[in-house]
Amino acid sequence: MSEYEIRPRYKFSNPRQVADLNKSLRQAIENEPDKWPLQFKRTHGHLIFSYKKPIKHLWSPEMDLNFEEQIEGEGTIIRVVIGPAAAVWTFFMFLYSVAAIMLFGGFILSYSQFTLGKDMWGFWLIPASVFFAITVFLAGYWGKKRARRQMISLKKFFDNALPGSVLMEGNLNV
Repeated sequence: MSEYEIRPRYKFSNPRQVADLNKSLRQAIENEPDKWPLQFKRTHGHLIFSYKKPIKHLWSPEMDLNFEEQIEGEGTIIRVVIGPAAAVWTFFMFLYSVAAIMLFGGFILSYSQFTLGKDMWGFWLIPASVFFAITVFLAGYWGKKRARRQMISLKKFFDNALPGSVLMEGNLNV
């Protein structure tokens, strides 16, 4: 996982079929609940693994698996995304949108005030929005640092539960 990736993405190939892979993942959690304190839910063709309550915190990552069976029965393509929970990710995108709106609003307001010959107090929205965006970025970076061990643990769970998966895309440098 790169130091700068917020949501690392991988693509694997596995010679087994989807039903067999699902069974292996379920068994890995059920057979070793102390080693893998995970829960999973199935939504819209995705398996989403997250940590159980005692270990889970705001920054805890989730692992989203999407299976695509090969046309000629040559196994399965597995797409993996490890990142913050959807609610956290959406909240940060909202905050970045607020910063962008503040930035553009500051440009428009200050330009309007300039062309009208008025006092350009709208200009102060520009550095405030940049400061706000940097603060949001640093908060996200701090959260990623807190979640790093759990992200690595999710990747190890995947490797343990689905041996024989061959990396096709992504960077496994940890």
